[in-house]
Amino acid sequence: MAVTKIHPIKTTLKKAIDYICNGDKTNDEIYVTTHLCSRENAHKEFELTKKQFNSRTKTLAHHLIQSFVPEEVSFEEAHQVGIELCEKILEGKYEYILATHVDKDHIHNHIIFNSTDINEGKVYHSYYGSYMNIRSHSDKLCKEHNLSVIDHETQREINEIKRRKFVNWYDWNEDKKGNSYKSRLQFDIDRTIKQSINWQDFLSKMESYGYEMKFGKYIAFRSKNQQRFTRAKTIGANYNEERIKDRILNKDKEIGNIINIKNNKKAKSSKGYEHWATKHNLKTAASTLVEIRNKGFNSMEELERGLSRISIEKNDLKREFDKLSWEQKRIKEVVKHIQICISKREHYEGYRKDPNDKIYMIMNRKDVEAYQMSYEEINIFLKQFPHLRHVVLGELKTKSGKNLFRKLNERSKELQVKQEEIAKKHNSLSAQYEELEHLKNNMNEYLDRDKVEKKESVIGAINKHKRKINKTIGQSHSIKNDMEL
Repeated sequence: MAVTKIHPIKTTLKKAIDYICNGDKTNDEIYVTTHLCSRENAHKEFELTKKQFNSRTKTLAHHLIQSFVPEEVSFEEAHQVGIELCEKILEGKYEYILATHVDKDHIHNHIIFNSTDINEGKVYHSYYGSYMNIRSHSDKLCKEHNLSVIDHETQREINEIKRRKFVNWYDWNEDKKGNSYKSRLQFDIDRTIKQSINWQDFLSKMESYGYEMKFGKYIAFRSKNQQRFTRAKTIGANYNEERIKDRILNKDKEIGNIINIKNNKKAKSSKGYEHWATKHNLKTAASTLVEIRNKGFNSMEELERGLSRISIEKNDLKREFDKLSWEQKRIKEVVKHIQICISKREHYEGYRKDPNDKIYMIMNRKDVEAYQMSYEEINIFLKQFPHLRHVVLGELKTKSGKNLFRKLNERSKELQVKQEEIAKKHNSLSAQYEELEHLKNNMNEYLDRDKVEKKESVIGAINKHKRKINKTIGQSHSIKNDMEL
């Protein structure tokens, strides 16, 4: 489960907020969520809430940190867990900013929330009992999301990783990029798939190669020399659990890689290996060609167009996903303005009855202007999302915004479901793209396309190379017969 810790902020609230929302740490603030406040002016809005209730607390806000097991949770899931934790412990009564830091292997949430609630001006008291309540809710949410437990031993390992020193730049750079162990994991998964008869056999063989496995929402592997688990899905679309199982079932159809004989040291030093590699490449190229044809492509140009089409579809899905994310974000932002309009409506209606009443304006200017400003923000929101106009304007006239908040929350959940569907389609297209890219690379490598004329057909090139190989094999047999004589 996630490790949590909390501490009060008594000075430099703005700096703390700017730090947790840093674009380099939150992927350009994609993983920043606010509640009842804005990102830019949260520190001022926290202060206004305190002044509204004449709060005397010296604590400006509380800073809660929630850390997850390295490489076990995705950015989106970590952020969602953070949102759910805020809903549980703050119950919608406190302004907060949630930022998920994704620039390190140990993904973690930063939550800064006001020390004073917006409804009654009650001060949040942070003590052992309140902390245990936070920890309890965090643990329950992690269980619901199938996340593992961070015990004291694991936490010490995380701290060691954060403190680790490298003897040279190369070791540091390789560890940072993760090239060495991830490429090795790809290689071992690929070869194990070819040897396995079913999923259990695959797991047994991976274990025999020295890998420890962890099961949850996503399968993860750790070799003997690794300190952290690596989620298989992070090394490519063809390596999540579903794809691995599918590849095991269809391993006979799986196509290998073309060996670059010209640059292969073993081929240069061993004629026997060169001969084997030549036959392997011919067989692999023929299988690649058949697979390209089976997928409906009659030339490399058509395959290129197919890859381009998938790339466009992926980009369209990404734009649709971002569009839904934007609507979700704006819904969360406009809720604050709706609450202000509801709470300040009576002040504004008093002003509308007699706009020339200067005494009334002196007494209520702040509330009237707050209503006008928030109403303008709501209008901007409705212009951006006209399909929500009837929902917002219809319920905004009531004295209580309870039904409106419920409907907006339902809309937000609908958007979340759509995002999940888009993510599945995007993952499927990514797997297709990787497969076609593999076929294209095989043919380009085999045909040495830098030297083959563009007008030459795939079949013509294959036949040409096949004749060349048959001639080489014939010469080899002739030499062997001469030696036997």
